[in-house]
Amino acid sequence: MLRDRFDQLMIVALVGVLIFTAVLMAGAGPREDNRDAQAAKRQLEREILHQARVAYIKRHYTPVITLRDSGALPDALLKLEELSRTLPGEAHNDLLSGDIMLRMGQFDRAISKLASAVKHNADYVDSASPLSQRPLIEAAVSESLPLIRDRLRVQPENRTLAQVLKDGYYLQSRLAGGCE
Repeated sequence: MLRDRFDQLMIVALVGVLIFTAVLMAGAGPREDNRDAQAAKRQLEREILHQARVAYIKRHYTPVITLRDSGALPDALLKLEELSRTLPGEAHNDLLSGDIMLRMGQFDRAISKLASAVKHNADYVDSASPLSQRPLIEAAVSESLPLIRDRLRVQPENRTLAQVLKDGYYLQSRLAGGCE
């Protein structure tokens, strides 16, 4: 059941949160401090979840990041394809795919992948988040949108390109602080 150190750490963190919750519940009465304790508990839970998410991503995606950083972009995409089979629907897979495709000059696919990643996890555009990829997304939008708009003017009937432009505008909106 507990295959590795990551699983063991997650169990320890969960037990810690449960103990913390039990202590708060035992000491909580009809006092004003109860609200502060609940807020502190929620903040602690959020922090633990963020730390677990970062550890999870690091554990699974380090080989892809290493390949990407060394310039082996096609190999990194193949590794992401393997990971997508074992981790279907993972937003970080879309984010890394978008990054790699942007580096390869495939702007249309990069924008679509980045928009999909942000739709599934808004932390990627949140500057305060440990998962923030705001500079990457800003660069992708600023580089790609003018090119996509120009191509769409030449091919106004291209629905796929129109969807990519819509995804680009979605990313632009999220970067500006818009909500979904």
